This record gives sequence, structure tokens and C-alpha cells, in this order.
Amino acid sequence: MNELKYQPLNESYANDLLSIWSDEDVIRFTNIKEPCTLQEIKERIQILKPFDVFVVSNREGVIGIIGCPCIDKTKSQYGVFYQFRKSSWGKGYATMATEWLLNFMREKYVDVTFYADVVVDNAASEKILRHFEFDCISEEDEFERNGIKMKIRNYRLLQC
Repeated sequence: MNELKYQPLNESYANDLLSIWSDEDVIRFTNIKEPCTLQEIKERIQILKPFDVFVVSNREGVIGIIGCPCIDKTKSQYGVFYQFRKSSWGKGYATMATEWLLNFMREKYVDVTFYADVVVDNAASEKILRHFEFDCISEEDEFERNGIKMKIRNYRLLQC
């Protein structure tokens, strides 16, 4: 398996993220409603840049993005997300990157609590969260895509 590299998100990755955030299959289970234009990607980068968000690459180039945006700094609560190119699915990259991210966050912050939301139909994402022993804490009907309501499972991982 290729070694993964992690770089802080910045504007220089906008073109690389186009193949991720403009792919309907990739964004299907995310809060991104429509495939992004390059300008929209640049705007998303500006929103995410202040947080612990990283571009994931291997020797083939950028394959994904992972991050832990802050939910509540005083309570040390952070959200976890990951989105990878379709060509990298099923190769273990998202699991490897998530392990790196959780370790990075635990070293940087004290008593971190991680949260993640997953659309129920996203079995691969749920498998990753269960691998790291995230607990499902609730389920709700909040996600809508093309007029179809989908259930969301909310997960939490307490600092060990």
C-alpha cells in the first residue's frame, strides 16, 4: 500500500479537490448538495482552512481530504470527516488517514471528544467509525438529497 502524506488544506489544492467535490458519487453522503465548481471549492477551502483539515496524497497525487473542524473548543469537541476520490475507495486509505488524524488530534488537544454524522446508507463510512470504536449515540431524519429524506446516525468517540 502506498504511504500517505498529509498537508494542511490551502488554496493550492483547489484543482485537486475538484475531482472529489464535483463527483456526485463522492458527495452523495456529504453536506455538499451539488457538485462544486472551482470557485465554490475555493470558498469551501476558506471556510475549512482555519481548522485541522488536511489533504491526503500518495505517489499518485491527492486522493482525499480529512479533517476535524471544531464544534466546541471549551469542551474540546471536534467533528470528523473524510472524503476520498472514487478511484481510492476500498483500498484502506480512509481508514489509514482517519487513524493518522485521530492520533494527530489526540497529541494536539487534551481530552478530545470526536463526533461524526453518517448517512445510514453509507456502510463504508460506518465501518470506519466502528473500526475506531465510535459509538452510535442517536439517529435522526435530517438529511435530504434530491427531495429524499435519509436517516443520519450520530457517532461519538471519547478520548481514551
